[in-house]
Amino acid sequence: MKHTASLVRLLIVTLLLLWGGTACGGEEAAPTAAAVAQVVETPTETAVPPTDTPAPTNTPEPTETPAPTDTATPTETPVPTDTPEPTETPTAVPTDTPAPTKTAVPATNTPAAASAATATPTEESGDEEAEDDGEPEMITVYYISNPNDILGVFPELPFDAAGLTANMNNIHSSLQTMRGSIDGAKAGDAAACSTYVSAYNNILYSGVFYKDVPGDWEEIDFVYFLSFIYSLDRTRPAYLSCVNAGSVDDFNYGLAVQTIDQTLTFLTPSLNAANSR
Repeated sequence: MKHTASLVRLLIVTLLLLWGGTACGGEEAAPTAAAVAQVVETPTETAVPPTDTPAPTNTPEPTETPAPTDTATPTETPVPTDTPEPTETPTAVPTDTPAPTKTAVPATNTPAAASAATATPTEESGDEEAEDDGEPEMITVYYISNPNDILGVFPELPFDAAGLTANMNNIHSSLQTMRGSIDGAKAGDAAACSTYVSAYNNILYSGVFYKDVPGDWEEIDFVYFLSFIYSLDRTRPAYLSCVNAGSVDDFNYGLAVQTIDQTLTFLTPSLNAANSR
């Protein structure tokens, strides 16, 4: 700013001198172009006041690390007490399952080649020596409804047409007797129950089966075998009810009646065929 003011003043003085000279000469002089000095502004340096550098702050001395506290001494794990030795639990001796009341294994019993249709496993226990001695081979027959429950052990004899026919007639007659007494057994008649039980045992104790059956008798022999097992299996609950309670309940009554009627239905045609030969 100071340099600019000086230049302005100098310019003003120069103009005054020129103007004064012209007046003194009395002559008009031809105007001459006066050189006007170009005023160039020189940038002034703006003084920047120095900023005060802040004094460095004192770095705080590190605090002392607290000494570690004493770790508590672990408590001693108590020594495990001796595990008492297990006491021996006595194993209960299984009691023998009582055989069905009054279901004795017949002396004359059921020989039969078990067929897949009956699902009744058979077990032959005879041997050649026994056969030479005249003793029949024996077969174990099971109930159809419970394959683990043995119906009985029955002899298996050489085929005998007359014996087979007689056994079929015995089953037919015994079933009719059971059918005739079941109503009284249901009503609690002890005599009717006794008759029913006797007829049931009559079938069971007369069971005999045959081997080496001729082809023209195979179907009759099969129906005989099936009738024997089926009739004893499904009428057995009523039989046991009579033996143990002296009467037959509604459910076992219905099952026995149904079984007797079904057995007589498929037994009768084969029985008639055997009787006609």
